Amino acid sequence: MLGSAAVAYCGLIWGIYWLPLRKLAESGFAGSWANAAYFLVSTPPILVMGWIARRELLKNGWPLFWLSIANGTTLTLYSNAYTRTTVFNVLFLFYLSPVWSVLIARFVLRERIGRARLVAVGLGLIGLVTMLSDGGGWPIPRNLGDWMALLAGLFWAACSFFIRRNQHIGTLTNTVAFYVGGFWPALLFALATDGDRIPSLDAIAASWPMLIGVAWIGWLPSQLALFWGVSRISPVRTGILLMTEIVSGVATAAWLSGDPISLQQAIGGALILAAGLGDVLTTRERPVPAPIPVTVAPD
Repeated sequence: MLGSAAVAYCGLIWGIYWLPLRKLAESGFAGSWANAAYFLVSTPPILVMGWIARRELLKNGWPLFWLSIANGTTLTLYSNAYTRTTVFNVLFLFYLSPVWSVLIARFVLRERIGRARLVAVGLGLIGLVTMLSDGGGWPIPRNLGDWMALLAGLFWAACSFFIRRNQHIGTLTNTVAFYVGGFWPALLFALATDGDRIPSLDAIAASWPMLIGVAWIGWLPSQLALFWGVSRISPVRTGILLMTEIVSGVATAAWLSGDPISLQQAIGGALILAAGLGDVLTTRERPVPAPIPVTVAPD
């Protein structure tokens, strides 16, 4: 229950993440530089966490490194999608992640999938086609932001499986690895896409309080809660509980963003949400098996 509550809390926080991103864009942090700036201002607390978790970081080596790159790439895609498409599209396309989780469990991990989850996959895919076919044409993402949100959800589904299967890795270690793995994709993406629009010193000075506040009070604590919770519940349930982000995100976007949403897009988004909710209501959570104790005979 506590793990589920931690993941749901993270979703609520991330649902309003688009607000500071757009505020920073208005203040002179063009495009992808806002995402890179959040990583940069998080360095002091991350250094403290890294010192505390230094032994575990070294112990887990390359598997943790690759997970950190995948996690960081997920956030880079997700954050930058907000500056390239509507808030609604980002939220609904990213939250196809429960569908990807089910498909990964079946075709990659060879796990048995019940009928209820197959129905959830079908609903999610129908919702995707409905949303993307709005206005006619092929039901595929229409712009770079749509593709980034879709890929971010796929990356996150894969990451959540790895975190779940390596729950011996501590929360601090995962958070530090996420920072290290995310900083470089964020910086390289900013240089590649907005290298000619580096924020001015005036923009940095004006935005510094917001960057520190969002990163230290919202961003890092929510990541700690996420990694702590994800290691205690299933990847599919993780995807469901993170849908609290849709609740806070859609509510704030409808009120503050000014982004348009058609009736067909809303129906498609509702089907995607129904797919996730239907899965959690019809699937029983399986506890993670405890390690089997081994008795070692004396020499």
